[in-house]
Amino acid sequence: ILKGIEVDILPNGSLDYDDEILKTFDFVIAAVHSKFNMTEEEMTERIIESFKNKYVTILAHPTGRLLLEREPYPVNMKKVIDAAAKYGKIIELNANPHRLDLDWRLCKYAKEKGVKVSINPDAHDTVALKEIRYGVGIARKGWLEKKDVLNTLKLNEIMKHLNVG
Repeated sequence: ILKGIEVDILPNGSLDYDDEILKTFDFVIAAVHSKFNMTEEEMTERIIESFKNKYVTILAHPTGRLLLEREPYPVNMKKVIDAAAKYGKIIELNANPHRLDLDWRLCKYAKEKGVKVSINPDAHDTVALKEIRYGVGIARKGWLEKKDVLNTLKLNEIMKHLNVG
């Protein structure tokens, strides 16, 4: 059993927990949850700045979109993916049918850059765990293969990517 946490990326790119707390987790999922009205350049830099924190492992729901409810915040995802490759971060493909974020059109780019994708159901209860299938469909549409997806790897490979152990 691994212990993880989802933390907020603050507007300046820092996180809402300090490193003393973050170091107690096996993985840290960072996400933007507020201040969506930043410019594309500001939002892109905000996310990239969070990657500089050595405890951040995964970027969650990278554009913040909610299908049919909220447009994605402005962000240059190719620059974010490039930075994920540079800093060794993983990008979530959020399988919740209201999100489906990472967009399938960016999956191939992430793959080309060597960025692992983690398909996560964003489940808040056990019933929602089955939504993982939507993420698998998006990953397939985006040309991802088993080797490109963190949570299809063997445990020892997952641990390596999470820098655990």
